[in-house]
Amino acid sequence: MSSLKRIRTLIFIGSFFLLSGYVPFGFSQVTAPEDYLGYKPGADFHLATYEQLTGYFELIARQTKRLRVFDMGPTTEGRRMKYVIISSEENMAELERYREITRTLSIARSISEEEAQRLADEGKVIVWIDSGIHSTETSPPMHQFQLAYDLVTGEDRRTRFIRENVILLLVHANPDGMTLVADWYTKNLGTTFENSGLPVLYNKYAGHDNNRDAFIANLQETQNMNLIIGKEWFPELFYSQHETAPFPARIWIPPNPEPVNPNMHPIIIRWKNLVGSAMGQGFESAGQPGAISRNAYDLWYPGYADGPSVEGHNIPSVLTETANYRYATPFFYTVNDFPEEYRDLIMGTFYPSPWEGGWWRLKDAVDYNLTASKSVLDVAAKYRYEFLYYKYKMAKDIIARFKKEPPYGWVISAHQRDPNTTALMLNRFIDYGIEVYRADTAFIYNGIPYPEGSYIIPTSQPFGMYVKNILEKQSYPDLRKYGHLWQGISSTVKWDGAPLAPYDGVGWTLPIQMGVDAGEMSIPVDVGKEMITEAVSPRGILSGNGQYYVFIHTDNNSFIALNRILETGGQVSVALMDFTLGGEQYPKGTFIVEAKSIKREILTNIAEEARIPMKGGEIRVTSKPLSKSRIALYKSWVANTDAGWISYILDKYGFTYYILTDAEMRAGNLRRRFDVVILPEQGASSIINGHRKGTMPPEYVGGIGVEGVDNLRTFIEEGGILVCHKSSSDLPIRYFNLPIKNVLQSVPSDSFNCPGSILKVNFDTGHPLAFGMQEKGIAYFSGGYVFDVSQNTPITEEKRGNQLPKIVANYPDETLLISGWMIGENKIKKKAAVIEIPFGEGKIILFGFSIHNRAQAYSTFKLLFNALYY
Repeated sequence: MSSLKRIRTLIFIGSFFLLSGYVPFGFSQVTAPEDYLGYKPGADFHLATYEQLTGYFELIARQTKRLRVFDMGPTTEGRRMKYVIISSEENMAELERYREITRTLSIARSISEEEAQRLADEGKVIVWIDSGIHSTETSPPMHQFQLAYDLVTGEDRRTRFIRENVILLLVHANPDGMTLVADWYTKNLGTTFENSGLPVLYNKYAGHDNNRDAFIANLQETQNMNLIIGKEWFPELFYSQHETAPFPARIWIPPNPEPVNPNMHPIIIRWKNLVGSAMGQGFESAGQPGAISRNAYDLWYPGYADGPSVEGHNIPSVLTETANYRYATPFFYTVNDFPEEYRDLIMGTFYPSPWEGGWWRLKDAVDYNLTASKSVLDVAAKYRYEFLYYKYKMAKDIIARFKKEPPYGWVISAHQRDPNTTALMLNRFIDYGIEVYRADTAFIYNGIPYPEGSYIIPTSQPFGMYVKNILEKQSYPDLRKYGHLWQGISSTVKWDGAPLAPYDGVGWTLPIQMGVDAGEMSIPVDVGKEMITEAVSPRGILSGNGQYYVFIHTDNNSFIALNRILETGGQVSVALMDFTLGGEQYPKGTFIVEAKSIKREILTNIAEEARIPMKGGEIRVTSKPLSKSRIALYKSWVANTDAGWISYILDKYGFTYYILTDAEMRAGNLRRRFDVVILPEQGASSIINGHRKGTMPPEYVGGIGVEGVDNLRTFIEEGGILVCHKSSSDLPIRYFNLPIKNVLQSVPSDSFNCPGSILKVNFDTGHPLAFGMQEKGIAYFSGGYVFDVSQNTPITEEKRGNQLPKIVANYPDETLLISGWMIGENKIKKKAAVIEIPFGEGKIILFGFSIHNRAQAYSTFKLLFNALYY
């Protein structure tokens, strides 16, 4: 063959492979990140978008058999959430086989000890590494470019060993936020506002709280990840990357501080400590000082995407927090910038190589993340057999444990006040790989009758520790009593100071928060049952005929139905007294639809879609007509997570609302436009002043100002309703001269302390704000306000009767704690938790506790809904 023909043949073969999308190994080099981006990952002043990250992965997936891109579902804002799998060519060809091995070992039911050992010897350890859940923490996502490239192209002994023994799942946990932050930084680069914070949340609904959503899984991103973890890939090791390290440390690594959540197998803790030690060794070998352990990030709260949530699935989870200045801007630190206790550069057991200061760049943070990731993968490869086998052993231990000791599980009646919320809770469990069963027949347990179709969630299942963790009542340990666990010094010193603050909430019992009647099983339930793949609430059927149709107020979905009916022009009222229809009792607060105002076909569809039963008939009852409220939700340019969660709830239940800005507050004429204004949890000073001039672009500075406060006052006086949540209550209390005070103001933490717990509260169920609630209810209390209705504030005589507050909920004179931890309960007993204050022609409603708690406390959502229709 002539040289010309040979060249033509090679061109033809190359064109064929390129057009077909197939590139044989060795035919083409894998594109380096800097050749794709135009700069090395971590370069000063450069951040990539999510589209660039996934674009790079898809590019090199066409260049090598060692990497494939998978889709796990949509994001909140409609992007596709993708993840990457990296391993050797041989492993990639057998992915389904290795996934099935891990699934079999994780479930552990159908195999013997010998079979488990054989599978552990055959299998590959599956490692999850995620980045970017908090989008302003920019170094972890940027490290993914380089990590993928290094693992795909590296031919050194260590990298080959990792590829041969590990299947890596590389995940970006918040795609929407990565692009939002990159665009914001790039827009402001080189200006005074280069390092300004975002004026909006980097997750549409949750902001920073997206890493507090794991067990409730309200967010689409959380649902996607939970499905991969609990039902598809069952990883043996989980690693989540964050910023920022406790200053001046450069990275925080395990071991964690106390306390430890008791609902994890002890092997989990041993693995975490081993992996943390390997990370530390990796930093010392690489000459990267400043790795610190055992402070800040405890192991109690299970709402994180890492930690006790995945560890309840028998997956050791490790977290790192890497130092970074702001976005991709470098900064120079001196020892004088350090806290005083760090300036002497004292070496310690958990901080053996103190950082001495100097320049710190995004590239430094990227390099630290690379060292950490490769250390994790190295440990996984070296202990491949052990990670696989111990996954099986932990599941077997837990199944065996809860066959012989309580709690044996939880039983959930098919008859619930809010069946749609009950089904939601059960499905969140099922989607995370938890076994849920439905009873074939009615049965009696502990003297309580349960109908056919009731649910049983046993703890004797592979992930039984997760079940116990989420469903039981919490009892947080007062660490002042257990100095031997956390002091780490030669002799324990008695601690007489204030309580040691936890990192996050301490009580979360999900059925209580969601208003689900769930009974703990002290003995096993003996009843026929079958495992289900989905919990379905009873059908919404429109039955009967007559002048009216009625439906209950207790199910949150009743507000979906209410909003839909009003949108179609239907006429609805709310009963102001109890009544009977067709032999069935209906309480005050029941919704009544005028049959002639809406077509039966439309109402039938609404009932079916909302799964709310409606009954027709003739009734005579005093009622109050409802109309669709014009709702405004205030959103400050000081990005507010509470506003995000409230908007999630309003969207979920079909409320139409308007986002009210600072400028519109200052402009006034609010009553002409709105019936209700919601102030989310935000301090009065922040609402009024907003961002200081010079800290943000001009369009985002300032708050509602004095003008906005005056306009809010006028809005209420003219008949509007102001709804305040926790700290925003300060604004009307301080500026409208209300006869109210917060009894916890300036109270020291050693006198009253309740760091995120569930408390008892009594509701006045005859008051419209508490329609649909139970008289003895719950309040999720975290940094809450408790109100004392005093007469010490001067009120003019003509306004006294109009301004007297009405207590809608108060804390009873009994033990208040249900789940979590608190001291000083006597300070809030018999004090008000929810107050309505008539003001001019309108009303002010103050919610002192969290009416949603990160959209977890479904049982108290109705307080907000009622306020919007009050």
